[in-house]
Amino acid sequence: MHRKYAQNALRLIDAAADPTMPTPKPATNTANNAGTRPAPDPAGETTWDSLEQRVDELIELTAVLAKENRALKVQQQHWSTERAKLIEKNELAKSRVEAMISRLKSLEQD
Repeated sequence: MHRKYAQNALRLIDAAADPTMPTPKPATNTANNAGTRPAPDPAGETTWDSLEQRVDELIELTAVLAKENRALKVQQQHWSTERAKLIEKNELAKSRVEAMISRLKSLEQD
């Protein structure tokens, strides 16, 4: 599942960085299209739509990865807490065993 998201992200990034993809022409600042995208031409419109779709996919992927990252951080915190508890238990058991060994040795010497 994680690999699928990563591969999809890499595919989208590679596609966005593809030098063979036509670069949209900048908009001219006229009253008809001031502040909007360039006037549509068959190839340019497809490019804008494709780019817009890729951006939407990347936004969606970012949201999914952010959610997954939060879940992984919670899980990591859980495992860290559990590890600390197990280390503490292990140290306690170790000290008890060492105490028993000491008592057995002292009994053996008597």
